Amino acid sequence: MRRKRKFSLKYKFILALVAFAFLLSISFAAVSLKRLSSELHNQLVKEGQDLLRTLAEKFADSEIPLLTFMQNLQFLQESRSGDVLYIQIIIGGQAYAAVQPGLEEIPPFEPGLSSQGKLQRQLPNGTSYLDLWRAVPARWVMNPEGIELSRGYVRVGLSLARVGTKIRQELGIIALVALGYAIVGMLVAFLFYQMILGPVESLSSSVKRFRLDRRVRAPVQGSDELALLAEEFNKMADTIAERDEKLLEANRIKSEFLAMMGHELKTPLHTIRGFAQFLLERIDGPLTPKQQEDIEAILASGNHLLELIDNILRFSKIEAGEERLHLEEVEAKGLVAEVVQNFERFAQQRGLRLESAVDPFVLRADRTKLRQVLMNLVSNALKYTDHGWIKIEAAARDGEALFTVADSGRGIPPEYRERVFEPFTQVDFSDRREATGIGLGLAIVKKYVELHGGRVWLESEPGKGSRFYFTISREVRDETADR
Repeated sequence: MRRKRKFSLKYKFILALVAFAFLLSISFAAVSLKRLSSELHNQLVKEGQDLLRTLAEKFADSEIPLLTFMQNLQFLQESRSGDVLYIQIIIGGQAYAAVQPGLEEIPPFEPGLSSQGKLQRQLPNGTSYLDLWRAVPARWVMNPEGIELSRGYVRVGLSLARVGTKIRQELGIIALVALGYAIVGMLVAFLFYQMILGPVESLSSSVKRFRLDRRVRAPVQGSDELALLAEEFNKMADTIAERDEKLLEANRIKSEFLAMMGHELKTPLHTIRGFAQFLLERIDGPLTPKQQEDIEAILASGNHLLELIDNILRFSKIEAGEERLHLEEVEAKGLVAEVVQNFERFAQQRGLRLESAVDPFVLRADRTKLRQVLMNLVSNALKYTDHGWIKIEAAARDGEALFTVADSGRGIPPEYRERVFEPFTQVDFSDRREATGIGLGLAIVKKYVELHGGRVWLESEPGKGSRFYFTISREVRDETADR
């Protein structure tokens, strides 16, 4: 499963500060707009109330004839700003009004019992306005029935269009201020990043690169806690590098010792095996059945010890990085037949069937190492298979060669399946006491396969056998190959 890509600490920090500044500016804008709207609304109401008061005072002035007062309404309306939609006087059931051009009809007036008040309404064209009214002192009014004292009201309609326009203008200014906050937030974020998170990210990058290159050290900047942390990391890196050098040196000495001891042991071992073979060939005279059995045991033990020494020498060369690929054309069918021939007699002695199923194909690989991989896998299968069969398969698919060595043996417990390819690891069968090796066979298999750029894995179930697989490219191109 592919790991999901994540934002770095740098971008998280900067985005967080910018988002904070943006949210702060939005909150500021919302509060400012609310207060501005309220102030403009209150200001318009005050203007309307002042106009109502002026009208009420003029209406109450008995020296001004009512007819003259009515005739001056239009002049009074026109002299005001465009906010005044209409001025209306209602007295004695009669309404007199001065209306802004374009306004066809004044909404009906229903004051109820209140002497003054205000309502927010909407004209048919969608314009919102404030409808304010105020009671005025009663005056004598002439009507068809005569002269009577009538109660009156003055009424004013004030448009809210100016309020909306002002709010839109302020909204543009506030948007610019919010953008400024965001830019300032970004600059502050970069500043804080350079001061605080820059050294942290630099240290994190050094840690990541240190995994690949032990020479990497963290830059020490300033004299604060982050600089102290970088210094401690560098000290730790120096300690690890020194330890690695000692381990490499110890590993080199171990490999040299194993190689030397291996060669020193092989000389007398070859002598022992040679004399055992001479005795079995009866060059020095006849042997009794018991003598022959003992000499065959000596030769078998010598062969087993030789195999162990060879594995130690191979693994030492791998660990020392001295193994190289010697690439050549390898015919899969002939390679598998050679491996089968080497183990066929031993398998028959154990009562096992050694089978093969190989597709005819050619690959480019190191024949000796590929043969050793198959021999180690078959040898491992022979050790842990008491009855049944062992089968070698090889097939070409998608530019790769797939090899399989399967058996009907004891199988591998789940807890060992990830460890069997590690050096000096052996599966613990408590009922199996005979010596079977030192746990290098499968480790060599893994190293040789990986040297070819391939991979190896297994499937197994206790009591039902195991299947070892490995794949390599049919056209190996490896930098370790001989030129």
